[in-house]
Amino acid sequence: MNKIPIDKQTIENIKKDSNLLWSNENVVYIPEHQRQLAFEGYSDDEFLHIISKKYKKDEALVALDKIDWDFKDSITQYLSHKFHSYPARFIPQMPLAFISLFTEAGDIVFDPMCGCGTTLVEAFLNGRNSIGNDFNPLAVLISKVKTTLIPKSMFQHIEKKLHVINRYFDLVHHRVSERSDNLPNRLISKIFDANVIIKLEAIKEIILELKDEGHNDLYDLGCVALSSTIWSLVENGNGLDVESIFIKKVQAMKKELLGMEAIIPNPPSTHIMQGDARNLNMDNETIDLIVTSPPYVNALDYYRTHMYNMLWLGMDFNLLRKHEIGGHSHFIMNRFRLLSEYLADMLRSMIEMNRVMKMGKLCSIVVGNSSLEYELIESHKYFVSFAKDIGFKHVKTFFRNIDKSRKYTSANIGQIDDEFIVVLEKISDSKINARDDDFIAQEVRRQMESFKNQIKENPGTSIRGKRPTRDRLLKNVDRISDAITTIQNDIKIKE
Repeated sequence: MNKIPIDKQTIENIKKDSNLLWSNENVVYIPEHQRQLAFEGYSDDEFLHIISKKYKKDEALVALDKIDWDFKDSITQYLSHKFHSYPARFIPQMPLAFISLFTEAGDIVFDPMCGCGTTLVEAFLNGRNSIGNDFNPLAVLISKVKTTLIPKSMFQHIEKKLHVINRYFDLVHHRVSERSDNLPNRLISKIFDANVIIKLEAIKEIILELKDEGHNDLYDLGCVALSSTIWSLVENGNGLDVESIFIKKVQAMKKELLGMEAIIPNPPSTHIMQGDARNLNMDNETIDLIVTSPPYVNALDYYRTHMYNMLWLGMDFNLLRKHEIGGHSHFIMNRFRLLSEYLADMLRSMIEMNRVMKMGKLCSIVVGNSSLEYELIESHKYFVSFAKDIGFKHVKTFFRNIDKSRKYTSANIGQIDDEFIVVLEKISDSKINARDDDFIAQEVRRQMESFKNQIKENPGTSIRGKRPTRDRLLKNVDRISDAITTIQNDIKIKE
């Protein structure tokens, strides 16, 4: 890509211009049509050139073909995107491209499985109203904090408490035994010894005081900073300076929010709700664009990833385990039943997406391949196949290589090396209701029968490492057959 250097003098010149509202650490934010981002002194000129133009819809679709979707050297963590690690999130350049090319100020962008809020942040930064939805209460909280500006003067309330954090340690000693006794029965729980628990409980006491004092936005920010601190402990092990990590996270979040406040004088509306993408609590035909990255089948358990964060925040991770889509913990004895469940959940979600979208608007679904029992699951093909029966037209599918250092991978289930961007257009209202179990079962059965025939002819489509015997692979055909017999029950929404 062509890259134009932005040296210190150029930055100083831009600062004098009334168009520049904020700069920070060699990252310059210019509030023009698409708030062009100059990363580390360089502007990705080619990408910004493509997305900053005004196009008619057909022209914008052609412009998508010109984008290098790998974004190999692009900086993906800036402003509130930095707030909290989150597995399998997609990079902000993808929603930015669709928001820039297919919406205008005042339009509503929607992500029905918003995760940590990447789409919502990009909509917020670019003057678009947005709605986010996720079943995971932690995801909802993170997304809310990422898109809520807090005035500088408000931070004094939490900063005063952090100056005397040591005073809170004696107040929470009595909680250690109870908290320790209720930790999950996992080896990693040993990280949370008495010293760590005391410090985490002291931090929680501080943020609870903020809530009691009526500082609700600060309370939410403190909860996210606490969750991020716990994530650091889980990722890096014990021996970390817990209160120091928390304080640094609060300071970093303050810095980025004040930077966002400077470049967004009139924040757009952002509404985030905890709900089920398969049964959205939304009116029909209200959305101008959907950009989402749903879970990958068999990729990971979000409840397990977030277990300790949710525990300290008083959230029910077992409820998330029961209802999460594509969860690795579902149907342990026959993984192909998990595939049936996943396909049904995705189909229901797509029907709901169609219902809430305006006619002629686009839906962008970013999803990667995964694997089950040595077999490749090409999820993007299922989305395309479902589309034609529920009011969507398949417009394009883009392939992109993933920088594996930035995306969740697991040697146990097959690395996710690439992903696909499926672009759909609403051309009619779906005649099917998302709760029509008979239709859902029929469509899932059709896909599973096709998958079984594929495995018969070409078994072992996703093998890494030692190759299993052909007999072992062919047993998958029987397992798929068994999964087909239980589809009617497996696809039912858990109440």
